[in-house]
Amino acid sequence: MSVETKVEDPADPAGDFSVYRNPLVSVTMASTFFLKLVSFLCIPFMTIYLSKNVDAPPYVIGVIVGLSQIGSLTAGFFSGVLADRVGKRLVLLVGLFGSALVFLLFFLTATFLKGSSAFPVVFGLLNACSGVMSAFFWPVTQVLMADSLPKERRPAVFRHRYVLTNFAVGIGPPVGAFLGIASARAAFVISGCSYLVFAVAFWRLTRGTGFGVSEVSEVSDSSGEASQRRSFGGALKVLGADRVFRGLTLSMILFTLAYCQIETNLSAIVSGGFADGVRFFSILLTVNAVAVIVLQPPATMISRRLSPRRTILLGNALFAVVCLLFPVAEFGKTGLVALVVLVSMAEVLVVPTVSVVADELAPPSMRGTYFGAATLRNLGLGAGPAAGGLVLASFDRGLLFVFMGLCGVAAWAVILFTLRENSGADTGPSPEPV
Repeated sequence: MSVETKVEDPADPAGDFSVYRNPLVSVTMASTFFLKLVSFLCIPFMTIYLSKNVDAPPYVIGVIVGLSQIGSLTAGFFSGVLADRVGKRLVLLVGLFGSALVFLLFFLTATFLKGSSAFPVVFGLLNACSGVMSAFFWPVTQVLMADSLPKERRPAVFRHRYVLTNFAVGIGPPVGAFLGIASARAAFVISGCSYLVFAVAFWRLTRGTGFGVSEVSEVSDSSGEASQRRSFGGALKVLGADRVFRGLTLSMILFTLAYCQIETNLSAIVSGGFADGVRFFSILLTVNAVAVIVLQPPATMISRRLSPRRTILLGNALFAVVCLLFPVAEFGKTGLVALVVLVSMAEVLVVPTVSVVADELAPPSMRGTYFGAATLRNLGLGAGPAAGGLVLASFDRGLLFVFMGLCGVAAWAVILFTLRENSGADTGPSPEPV
């Protein structure tokens, strides 16, 4: 595929940050930070907003809030296949302009339908649409960066993207609370306008480039096999036959199933175990966000010396060992802080490296399909709170950590037996052959 973007020189002495000379990479990373930031002016406060404005039991409100995740999971695979069939630019712009429209409709719904019987129904439908639009946008941005950079530059960009995402998620809610716009209609307007700004930026930046071209139209195959592979059914067959990708996805589902307990069910243990439990839990979440950023340099050094397979294995092993040994220690505040820091280290080893492996596994003409299908890892995030809650309701609280550790062991085992060793570890910006 011919893409009219600047290709970075691997020997550039500016190092990893030289990739930001590419305008598309710079705008994509800026959108990653700012759009996550403004989205988290709204997302964490959806439950609070609905509980104030909808006369419904908590589980109904939970269903309405969860529709966004369902929409994202449902649309992730299809958006990836569409990106390969009709062009990444179209799918990207639909996701961005669509998200801007959804947030505007959130504002109009909150203004004119609040208090009516239609309000929760319309709000739920819009929340599902928000998830669908995010699935159109976020996977494709990873594909755009992968297509715009040489292979040796991509791991650094995926790591930077992950840090920016966590930074935005960490400061979004407190910024919204400080400005007084969290759980208020103004947050919908700010989010919608932000998506619209970046939609226009991407529209201008990708105009006339190869990103608007369908991969199917660029691949010549007299047998028609290439076209068949890019149908929805054909894409499913390709993904289903890729044993390594299946294992990678299953491993991430297990990892996220366990990891999400830190942000969900751990609150029940902390709030019940300490007099200032609610306040201390908020501190733990802040420690998690800060640790993800601070631990990035050592994680980068490790990933440069190990293959992606060994990096993921190390991260899963660290996660499993820490969680399995934790019940032996006291449930003191120092121990919980140490737990969160070590689990954060496992996170920064595993999650960005999975994107690197997905990029390596994907054929160039099917990157959209692979990155879209990779969103299935969020099944763990969807099922994790309920699974952990069931463990807490049925057993001693210490077994929640055993459950997390066993999921980590399972994730480690899946990688061990399915992911092939990659002889080319992430070498970073070194210009010398490895």
